[in-house]
Amino acid sequence: MSDDPSNLEFQPRAKGSVMGFPAHEGRPGALGEVHARPHPLIEKPRVLVQLAFMTEGGSGVDHAVLSELSRRLGIAAPDRQARHHAMKWGKGSLRWERHTEFSTYLWEGPLSESGRSHEDTPFGNGFSPPGTVISGIRLEIRKWTPTSERLIAAFDPTSLCYSLVERGNAAIVTDFRQDGDGMTRILVLDRGLTPARTGALSQRLIDIETYRTLAMLGLPLALTLSGRARRIEDRLAQTTLEMKVAETRDSQTLLADLTELAAELEADAASSLYRFGASRAYD
Repeated sequence: MSDDPSNLEFQPRAKGSVMGFPAHEGRPGALGEVHARPHPLIEKPRVLVQLAFMTEGGSGVDHAVLSELSRRLGIAAPDRQARHHAMKWGKGSLRWERHTEFSTYLWEGPLSESGRSHEDTPFGNGFSPPGTVISGIRLEIRKWTPTSERLIAAFDPTSLCYSLVERGNAAIVTDFRQDGDGMTRILVLDRGLTPARTGALSQRLIDIETYRTLAMLGLPLALTLSGRARRIEDRLAQTTLEMKVAETRDSQTLLADLTELAAELEADAASSLYRFGASRAYD
């Protein structure tokens, strides 16, 4: 081997190493994860329809749905261990992703220049949902014209959200309401974004709406536990008062009451741990 420093740059590196040092066995997966969800390149006008399903039945149900969709297209089904998969569907494409407690099916297709959609989504007759729907989004991307601006009037003015992004090159419009199909509508008016920036913006908007809904799953539980916590506090205050002012009850009875309150509190904390943890993660 030559000692010439100029040759160092061309020395072969050992497989699974970094600058000659052994690499951690989990490094390839960690590095590859950042590329697992590449932004799509989206040409306008375009429509994106995403449904997010809670996968109470496990990943096997998801795989069965994907296998049926693949069979209808005459293509191979994804591997059972796959966490994401894409396929052509009609004039657009379908992308599936599996998460911890839910999965998403995102169809992207064309809008005509007149603004009418040529939807051929997989969500029609013959589609078997893998679980209950937690989020449904219809996102339209249109050129920013006087005609497309008039579409804003269809949104509820009492909850209208209108935001300029990308240095004023795009506007995002939604009212967080659901249409007749139960879909949350989002309109993007574009006056010059590249396909890459359009794809990145669309994916970000869909993620925000999906995770916003998932994060709110903890609210009903929080309201229920709030009432229970108040009742426990009242009972604890009463028990403490009895311990101070008079010996109207024997110590064993008071200890039993305190133990019961502690058990109730611990049970509520344990039952809410996952849901509240998930809400924090989705936030």
